[in-house]
Amino acid sequence: MAHSNASTPCLKPAGFWTLMALGACAAACNEQQPQAPPAGDLEDQAAARGLDYINVSGTSDKTDILAAGGAGVALIDLESDGDLDVVFAQGLSSLQAALDGPGADLWVYRNLGDGHFERSAGPGLSGWWTGLATGDIDGDGDTDLVVAGYGGLEVLIQSETGALESYQSLAGDRPSDGLHPGQPRQAGRIPRWTTSVALFDADGDGILDLFAGGYLELDPVAPITVEISQGALSLPCRWKGHEVYCGPRGLVAQADRLFRGRGAAGFVDESAKRLKNMPLGYTLAVLPSDVDGDGDADLVVANDSTENLLLVNDGTGVFTNHGYEAGIALSADGNPEAGMGLAAGDVNRDGLFDYAVTNFSDEATALYLGSEMGFIDATFTYGLGNASRPLLSWSAHLVDFDGDGWLELFSANGHVFPAADEPLSGTRYGQADTLWRLGPEPRAQIVEPGGANSILAAKLGTRGAAVGDVNGDGRPDIVLARIDGPCALGINSLSPENGRLVVHLAGPRTPRGDKPRTPRDASGARVILVLGEGPREIGLLREVQTSVGYQSASSPALYFGLGSLEGYSSLRVEWPSGARTELPAGAAGRSLWIEEGRGLVREEELAP
Repeated sequence: MAHSNASTPCLKPAGFWTLMALGACAAACNEQQPQAPPAGDLEDQAAARGLDYINVSGTSDKTDILAAGGAGVALIDLESDGDLDVVFAQGLSSLQAALDGPGADLWVYRNLGDGHFERSAGPGLSGWWTGLATGDIDGDGDTDLVVAGYGGLEVLIQSETGALESYQSLAGDRPSDGLHPGQPRQAGRIPRWTTSVALFDADGDGILDLFAGGYLELDPVAPITVEISQGALSLPCRWKGHEVYCGPRGLVAQADRLFRGRGAAGFVDESAKRLKNMPLGYTLAVLPSDVDGDGDADLVVANDSTENLLLVNDGTGVFTNHGYEAGIALSADGNPEAGMGLAAGDVNRDGLFDYAVTNFSDEATALYLGSEMGFIDATFTYGLGNASRPLLSWSAHLVDFDGDGWLELFSANGHVFPAADEPLSGTRYGQADTLWRLGPEPRAQIVEPGGANSILAAKLGTRGAAVGDVNGDGRPDIVLARIDGPCALGINSLSPENGRLVVHLAGPRTPRGDKPRTPRDASGARVILVLGEGPREIGLLREVQTSVGYQSASSPALYFGLGSLEGYSSLRVEWPSGARTELPAGAAGRSLWIEEGRGLVREEELAP
């Protein structure tokens, strides 16, 4: 379903191979005066607000690749009380601990209603957990969770009391020595290692499906650590002259999987049917998004050291890779990069989604702008090439944190090799997270930390990151899962004078007809917020998808910044079912709840 421009002149149809020219419209949309850097900060208040999670991810010397990836974090509404709770994945101290057990459980924190948290019991899992995905799996109106890791892929359903209860295991083999008790360990049973996971509606039936990214084969008993052997040939694993752990290059990649959702009946593996002739890669991130604007969900996949994928949906939930044609498979000089994280947003406000891909150090964080034919690599146009090259970046988010109507790019940073602290490496092991403003001029401008306690000041190592308003003031905050250390919670106080709007969407309580349908949690729905009038009219585009970044899940709420405007001109929701909801002009400083078939069902003023 392409965007209509009936009431929004600056939003053109987004058909992947049928886009109209956007030059004049984009120029009119973006013609604004440069703005001063935002006041305020993203202050770390994790400890003060009760988040005392500490990540465990192998040993500090990082002798195997499993120890380097860290964990994800999810923002999820437990108990359906309207506030965001926090769930962290958790790892173990070593591969031996994964064999010996017991494994780790999830760390769950309940929001007390004001952005302060209290730890509560986990679901009772046992494993080495890395990735998280959220969505309403059974269509009952509350949010459920999928957790993935090394040897585990578990579906958790939220109960009436808000507890996360084990529902279905999709794991396969757990890590094992594969031998009888008393025998010497020589080789292990290699489990599936699932990194990022995504809940989304692949086939338009209103029921969430599951994509599970496969990484690589890692023997839990005899992992390849310092040397890769192929017959008589042995190659040491080195980086800039330093001995490091092996991988992913040279190790065996594991396939991605796609499970069809059956609601309360759980998931069934239909990978062979729906992921045909997929290139094998080391998947680290996946992002559902309607890339070609035809009304169904496609998938962008960031692969480590292999080509990135753009899996285009044929409308029935069968996917074909068009990464090369779209221009996102390889770097600008034609090489595969080490893709880590993904983010989506309309950076230049032309009505087309753009995508950011984070990469390894010496590889820039890439910015791909939507165009008439695939994407334009704008990494160096925006100045991200040199600025991001020393960084090794993970989770990414394109969010209007400061409320000025333009998106910022957040990247979570931190190296995988402790040897990065050696002389002449050109980088560091501990790295500060970064926030760049991307508009109104097409140039990335760094947002400096406001103080020593800013999340942008600490030179540590962040992996997972999730965005959502945890304290109810309408500003998107961010929760960070840092490797081998305490988490962080960046409370957003950037540009408090700017107007804001928060939109919460829900699909119909009773599905109508057969197909297509909107999921109960509105996954895949799009909102176009129109600001101004006449030639100065612009449209801000957002899409409901929670799987973003790296191994993490953000809030499904949509956050709009209105700058100095006191209101908006109109709001349009385009539902996955094909239905539309139109709202007239309204005031800034509001939270809106919109349901398909019922329209605006609730409106509240944001707290000052």
